[in-house]
Amino acid sequence: MATELKIIQIPITQLEKNMVIAADIIDPQGRMLIAKEYEVKSSNRVRDLLDKYTIKSIPVYVHQTNSSDKEVFPIPDAKDMSLINALDEEIITFKESFSSIKERITTDFQHILEGKELSIHTLKERTNNHLKIFNLRTNIFQLIEFMRTIDQSLYTHCYQVALTSYTIGKWMRLPKNDLEELFLAALLTDLGKLQLPKGLLSKKDSLTATEKIEIQKHAIYSYHLIKPYPNISHKIKQAVLTHHEQIDGKGYPLSLKALDIPLYSRIIAIADTYNTLITKSYGTFTVFDVLKIMETSYKSALDLNILYTFLKHIGHCFIGQKIRLSNEEIGEIVFIHNKQFNKPLVKLFSTNKVIDLNTYQSSLKITRLVL
Repeated sequence: MATELKIIQIPITQLEKNMVIAADIIDPQGRMLIAKEYEVKSSNRVRDLLDKYTIKSIPVYVHQTNSSDKEVFPIPDAKDMSLINALDEEIITFKESFSSIKERITTDFQHILEGKELSIHTLKERTNNHLKIFNLRTNIFQLIEFMRTIDQSLYTHCYQVALTSYTIGKWMRLPKNDLEELFLAALLTDLGKLQLPKGLLSKKDSLTATEKIEIQKHAIYSYHLIKPYPNISHKIKQAVLTHHEQIDGKGYPLSLKALDIPLYSRIIAIADTYNTLITKSYGTFTVFDVLKIMETSYKSALDLNILYTFLKHIGHCFIGQKIRLSNEEIGEIVFIHNKQFNKPLVKLFSTNKVIDLNTYQSSLKITRLVL
């Protein structure tokens, strides 16, 4: 007697180790929590995650006896399933640890605001702990997308800018010590915003000219907060002060131009622009629209060599990303054009057909990522 796979819906209280999830589990806001085919490693952890989003039952695969000996379902590749499960496990682990990451950043910022001692050992240890995320096989930009859907605080923005800056530095083949300094500089750039008048950063109405100038002062505030620490290098302090300078000289606070702007600052400017745009455009534009905007609208403000390095590499980071189209179809990105970031080739899950959004129906577009 052979068996065939059957899908049944079970309450999460009945979830057990080694059960295989039979469909993508989506939260009420449309974000993916657990991918289809995920094999449960820890039933308690999965139950806690689902319960957090008030999901009380899920579909799972079970074996059902079949009188025929004929194979009635395709056999997946074991290596592919192992990789999928490993990646899903990484994402679940990251989701669980994210609040503690934010808490560590908050604590360190508070120490600096209060002028407390931060030894070189502590700084090194903190930086190395943050950089462990790069040991994961999961795409760093997919994790950033996840972060922005659940938290848009200043601390999270600083973390995202630091991760993006470090990644750009790696693409530029910077030495290890420079990468660590770049990460720390990017993490500290917006520290001074905590000294701005309360409510200014969250103000919904248009800012007055005076308020805009006050916000621009955060770069100076950040610099003065870290200036007393001898174990923070001059290059880091310099980057914190000048991270809002622009290639055309229209930045602040020093109105520096081109190569007068330190390298770290030119990298951080691109990372900050990217993360600011994807946060402000959440629900309006996708990451691919943001990349197109950066290419067309920020050429005079950003270092073109670094910008094109960023654009050249980041597109590949979203190959295999699940997306939702404007006609509600779900698909997967299989190729991204160098000049049309927002119109990639997409494989539709419903038909396995690959369509090119650059030449397909003009009204069809990606509306959001499925995380």
